[in-house]
Amino acid sequence: MKELNEKLILSIAGGLLIIGLGFYFLFPSENNVEAKVPSSIKPYQTIDIPEAAAVNADWPKAKEQAKGEMFDLFTPPEIYINGRGEFVFRPPYYVTSADPLGIHLLDIKMNPYRFQLEGFVEEDRDDQSRTIILVHSVEDGRSLRLSPGDSDAEYGFNLLDWRVERNFDDEENTQLIAWLKLEDVASNRIVNLRHDQSYYEDKIEAVFGVDGSNESFVLSDANTRFTVENIEYQLDAIDYENRTASVTKLIPDNDSITQMLTITSPAEAKADAELKEEESSKDTTSIEDAIRSFF
Repeated sequence: MKELNEKLILSIAGGLLIIGLGFYFLFPSENNVEAKVPSSIKPYQTIDIPEAAAVNADWPKAKEQAKGEMFDLFTPPEIYINGRGEFVFRPPYYVTSADPLGIHLLDIKMNPYRFQLEGFVEEDRDDQSRTIILVHSVEDGRSLRLSPGDSDAEYGFNLLDWRVERNFDDEENTQLIAWLKLEDVASNRIVNLRHDQSYYEDKIEAVFGVDGSNESFVLSDANTRFTVENIEYQLDAIDYENRTASVTKLIPDNDSITQMLTITSPAEAKADAELKEEESSKDTTSIEDAIRSFF
């Protein structure tokens, strides 16, 4: 009986709760409705979006870098390995011909400065005045033994400064770098030499040989020319790192030919010329055979 009363009371309480919630949602009070209405309403204002003025871009044309070559970011150069196993980089634009060019590139060299720092001997690390500096004279091949601050009137230079740098890597290995500053009286300039590097003049020379002869030409500046018989050759550019030179063959009353030359020996140049002549004769023979087949 007691359990029945408890269930009845719970049922009545649950029913009253449901009825109360229904009246609350179906008939809300005015105070609650007014509370949800915003106190102030701002008027909507449109904002004009400015129009961007159209600008016509005038793109300049790329300047010509070399004969038959234009600057292009999207066309990679030709990369191949020559007969000596060296990588050669050839620009993507060049005009060539199956006919032999008539010349070949023998060498590309830089002129070394007339003095080079060979090394040094330290008798006392703390007393640099007792250090022996070894300077190599390129002109006569002599090795000069000097002390810091010396001068040599015969060779025309004065030693201005001498220092040795000691650098340590992560493994505590020591790297010695010796610097020598000298005054070259003959050329009236100050030169800094390093013992582990050769010092070169700014001038770069390209040596060209003529096919089938011992004649050679040395050029160092762009747009300089030399003549073989009635054909003129122009040096366009020298690439010392890749050991190449761009040359234009100027043929009278005909289109010029530009080629990128790599260093070849006279024997290699002769073999290349003979191979091109053989390929050209084969092409001519095949054309003639094709013409005869029609008749």
